[in-house]
Amino acid sequence: MKNAKRLVGILLASVMVMSMMACSAKPEAETTDPAPAETETGEESAGDPIPLKISHHPYIHALPSVYAEENGLYDMFDYTIDMYASGPVQNEAIASGAWEVGTTGTGGAVLGASGYDMKIIGMTAGDTDTIELYVRPDSPLASAEVDENGIYGTAEDWKGLQILCQTGTGPHMVLLKTLEHLGLTENDVEIIDTAVAQSFAAYKAGEADVVALWSPFVFQAQEDEGWVKVSSANALNIELPNLIVATDEAVKNRPEVVAQWLEQYLKGCDGLREDKEAAAVMLFDFEEQEGISVTEYSASKEVEFRPFPTLEENKAYFEEDENGSCRAEEILLEFTDFMISQGKITEEDKQTMIDNNFVDGSFILGIDY
Repeated sequence: MKNAKRLVGILLASVMVMSMMACSAKPEAETTDPAPAETETGEESAGDPIPLKISHHPYIHALPSVYAEENGLYDMFDYTIDMYASGPVQNEAIASGAWEVGTTGTGGAVLGASGYDMKIIGMTAGDTDTIELYVRPDSPLASAEVDENGIYGTAEDWKGLQILCQTGTGPHMVLLKTLEHLGLTENDVEIIDTAVAQSFAAYKAGEADVVALWSPFVFQAQEDEGWVKVSSANALNIELPNLIVATDEAVKNRPEVVAQWLEQYLKGCDGLREDKEAAAVMLFDFEEQEGISVTEYSASKEVEFRPFPTLEENKAYFEEDENGSCRAEEILLEFTDFMISQGKITEEDKQTMIDNNFVDGSFILGIDY
């Protein structure tokens, strides 16, 4: 990102863990006429850049901000951008007021909504097509029968296998759903709880029988290692989005600014969709700058398999059905139930999320450009 802007230092951490009763319950946010900025004395000054604190992880869902920065879409803001290595660390920073708007993963969004009253206001490039389970080509599973869902093997084939998988994550949810699909439980296999990056390295070194991965390691598994995909989120119809989020304080006290930023971020998504080749180059350069190991091949595959939804597609996630719910809420509550099953949050936390209208569709539904 450009040094001309005030880019806050990257906050790295070793931890890689991580209803709306009416989806449009809040008043529709205004998306025109930039809000006046506050001066050092606390007074507002019309026409000055708008103060704003943005947060991301150093992955593809931060890329629209990189595009926005390089193409002048953020010129209306006097902004900072924090990069967090994980959702939990990002969530903890809410209490200190370190950020107001940004993006995070499914797990980070649920933990943020349950523990910090964070609001989900949009969808961004997701993980649905890039969370998968792999085996080596010489594994018996690699040549086992494949069912109509694309899942390899039978219950007997899977029983007793050692599986490298980071628990409490999307890959863990996919693993448990795979076992359930086969009529098994996690007690029928041996799960070795290891961070995804370390799982990839350990499996490459010959450990375990199966490995659960996410991007960019799935592309390395296919292209570099020749491993065989034996199950996936896509095969099981599990949707695992990344989310556009805002703090409760920003939503309550600066709704116009939240709406203005969201519109510019979405325009960044549009620009990236229009030139995928340039987007892949930008992603490669960005992640290299942030110290993330990625190849040009995997960067191009990320852009291909993790598309940014259009404004119309985004709105469809937040439009109410006849029961007053929306697809975004349903997806997140399904993951919430998974988190409850793993002891990460409680049923009371889930009810608090619902009572606090943790999905706020008013911003995305109010945008029209």
